[in-house]
Amino acid sequence: MPRPPAPLRHLHDLELLIQAHHPVIFLETIEEERAEVLLEHVASELDLLYAVWAPHRGITHQMVGTAIDNTEEPGACLAHIHEAKGETLYYLRGFVPSLQDGVVRERLKEVYRALWKHRGAVVLSGPGSFELPDDIGRLATIVRLEPPTDKEYHQYLSAMLRSLRQREEIRVHIDSLDVGRLIQQLRGLTFFEVKKVMTAAIAESWTLDRTVIARVLEAKKEIIRRSGVLEYTPSEQGLKDIAGLERLKAWLRKRKSVFADPKRAAEFGLSPPKGLMLLGVPGCGKSLSAKAVACEYELPLVRLDPGALYTKFVGETEKNLRLAIQTAESMAPVVLWIDEIEKAFRPDGSGGDSGLSQRVFGTFLSWLQDKSDAVFVIATCNDISGMPPELMRKGRFDEIFFVDLPGAASRRGIFCVHLERRKRDPQKFDLDALVEASDGFSGSEIEQAVVSSLYAAYAEDTELATHHVLAELAETRPLSVTMAERIESLREWARDRTASAD
Repeated sequence: MPRPPAPLRHLHDLELLIQAHHPVIFLETIEEERAEVLLEHVASELDLLYAVWAPHRGITHQMVGTAIDNTEEPGACLAHIHEAKGETLYYLRGFVPSLQDGVVRERLKEVYRALWKHRGAVVLSGPGSFELPDDIGRLATIVRLEPPTDKEYHQYLSAMLRSLRQREEIRVHIDSLDVGRLIQQLRGLTFFEVKKVMTAAIAESWTLDRTVIARVLEAKKEIIRRSGVLEYTPSEQGLKDIAGLERLKAWLRKRKSVFADPKRAAEFGLSPPKGLMLLGVPGCGKSLSAKAVACEYELPLVRLDPGALYTKFVGETEKNLRLAIQTAESMAPVVLWIDEIEKAFRPDGSGGDSGLSQRVFGTFLSWLQDKSDAVFVIATCNDISGMPPELMRKGRFDEIFFVDLPGAASRRGIFCVHLERRKRDPQKFDLDALVEASDGFSGSEIEQAVVSSLYAAYAEDTELATHHVLAELAETRPLSVTMAERIESLREWARDRTASAD
């Protein structure tokens, strides 16, 4: 199998750091093989010796190929580096856990002082969520190894296909557009994961077709699950399955082609849209719209779980947010759904959290303003009273839509959708009577009335009829009645500040 291509865009930065005598460098990455390829190039460009340490074999010099005796232990490895002469670039694979040992840290400080005199350097690597011990963090220069570019994915995929073709002929049944979609979906996977998924999919029938895209998406679900703060949400219903919200749907459809053909959009001068906020009455289709967008755009939908974001441990909450952002960016293009954003980010710092909420909220706002990756953010909100003006101003979101209680035409459509979903012909019902009786009902309340009426008909051992649904509607007190003052206040706030979704 081919080795990953060297991320040449990082070469210059690392060369400058080593030339400027930065003895300890920490690469933020989980891709050790990719880091090794990059460091090999750096050593070659700077005419340095190159050596790799691994705990099971010790230090191996590239030119020699055999391991140096008695260098397997972290302390012994650093002792050898400290005593060695000559300018060498050392990559210590899997070394980071050893930094919990105070003796190892002291030896690394000795190496730091010794290597400061020439261009030699020690490079460690680990995930961006890892925090170096304070005494080592002050010495190390941190470099983030950015995720692979589309070009690098394409290069690796092409090399992999050439390698596989040496074993068996591969039938290719995808066009250039499918290749573009495949490359997009590969984003967020390491080269090791790409190799594992692609070889398994191709070797199954020695065919490369559109089904491999679905296999890649399954691999992405596993990445999301491992993050702990994001969750993959299936989205099987598109915009056509939502009744009403016509202005919102029209706005979304205009931007669909930007994700479908990002290269052409970029040439036209367009960048991916940032996202939108859906403010409105509970149960009126905000969450459904978020799921429908992902289905319509053919993008994975990941939901930020506020409950998993906040922890009691110092520094963990900020780390969780950084991890969530990095995971979403590495998977771009993707739809990031923040449900009930007023609960996810509490900018007032309430609850005695010593400013934690304000710091987390500030980090999120900065990212939302400056992000350039194709992460389409959909935030839903039921209560605007706790949200500060910073979140609502232009630049954070492309648009803020207000989702109100459905009008008569939308309620008719909602009844049709839910009756058809339950294998009933809407034309056999008195839709005019149902629409009139459901005035002031939200979409979810209408759905629940249909479901409850089905239970009633089933208990009577009879077919569902209009009178069953009317009876359920008559027994329901909708939110427009029980929360009339709050809904009216929300409408008043949104009147001149938001765009109507319907």
